[in-house]
Amino acid sequence: MSLQRVHVVLVPGFAGFDALGQLEYYAGITPLFRDWQLRNHCEHVVLHYFDNFPTAAVRTRAARLQSYLAKRVARGEFLRDDTVALVGHSTGGLDIRCLLRELHKVEEPIAVDGVAGVEPCEILDKVKRVVFLSVPQYGTNIADWLVTHDVIHTVVIAELRGMVETSQVPIADRIQDSLAGAVTWLTDSDLLLAVQDALSEADVRICSSDPLRTAMAQEAASELALWLRHMASDFSAIHDLTPQREIAGFDLENIKTRSYATVGRSPFRFERGKKAPLWDLLKPWTYPEISKDPERSESTGLVYRTCYRACAGGPFDYPDDPAFEPVATRLDTSERQHIEIWDNDGIVNTASMLWPNGPETLLLEGDHADIMGHFRRVEALDGRGRRFQTYDLLKSGTDFRATFEQVWNGIFDFCL
Repeated sequence: MSLQRVHVVLVPGFAGFDALGQLEYYAGITPLFRDWQLRNHCEHVVLHYFDNFPTAAVRTRAARLQSYLAKRVARGEFLRDDTVALVGHSTGGLDIRCLLRELHKVEEPIAVDGVAGVEPCEILDKVKRVVFLSVPQYGTNIADWLVTHDVIHTVVIAELRGMVETSQVPIADRIQDSLAGAVTWLTDSDLLLAVQDALSEADVRICSSDPLRTAMAQEAASELALWLRHMASDFSAIHDLTPQREIAGFDLENIKTRSYATVGRSPFRFERGKKAPLWDLLKPWTYPEISKDPERSESTGLVYRTCYRACAGGPFDYPDDPAFEPVATRLDTSERQHIEIWDNDGIVNTASMLWPNGPETLLLEGDHADIMGHFRRVEALDGRGRRFQTYDLLKSGTDFRATFEQVWNGIFDFCL
């Protein structure tokens, strides 16, 4: 008799991909999982990476996740007695909540490979664990800021699409010409390195004499172009992430949950117990590089300071729920810590991550990308067309290496 298997499915957040070429959303997880598996003799635990639409509405993304799980059931990858643990980062956690809520409403079998065959209960009965990583359960100010300044992301996406679709201009020239005036503030960031690496990896001229490298470059270029096309055509997720747009919950009776919240160092001095002032483009004194605190911001990057400032001020407030407590439990000391309204990890307000129970939420010092594995640069393998495979995307100044291993070993333990 075969051992009951546990399937751990990693669901990505905003951006949605599992991998773009050799760039992984969840970076460094596989080697940690293998070590954990060997150490605990857990060969029956299986790790899966799911890719989603990058910026589509949560409901659309949840429907894609439903289709993915239904296929695993229909094709025999998930057997009758197997269980499933869903791990969602950021928007991915909202996708999971929406999926579980909608599965309770579906009355017809789910079609797979052209036929109707998977009952919703076949999926629901398998899901026993859910892990939330830095999830904007009650929305985030940065989404409201982007909605207010809609032209910014529209211009950036248009420029990036232009870089991918223009094949006659050298990569370096494309970056210089296309990014000028749009995102030149990225010049000192790992985010720009990631963009450069993605373009280099997709350039067939770098190693046109190698058929395999050429084929990989063509595949990477197609993936990147499709990803940007999705973003340009459907950016609805940003509206689902605006403050207080909470996604309805699901039945917790048969599902155990664990939440991790991230809080980054504040490069600004905001008053405790009060909201932070808005970053108003018409008021220069509210700009990050003018309002930053020299001491607090010393080891942070420009991208992090900009994102943190946009996320700190805005309409987000503690949920209007008598049971809500703005308190989380520190992972390193087990002490409870009060969460300010303006506390955030560069992308999501930390108080928004405190669901379903704030005091039980485990609090980590780090930024929004750290928990994904993008907290340091790791060089890529030779011959792949890119220099790095992981980056310190936000540069919040946190040493996250030991925390990263502790968190993910804890996640695997919980899923088991």
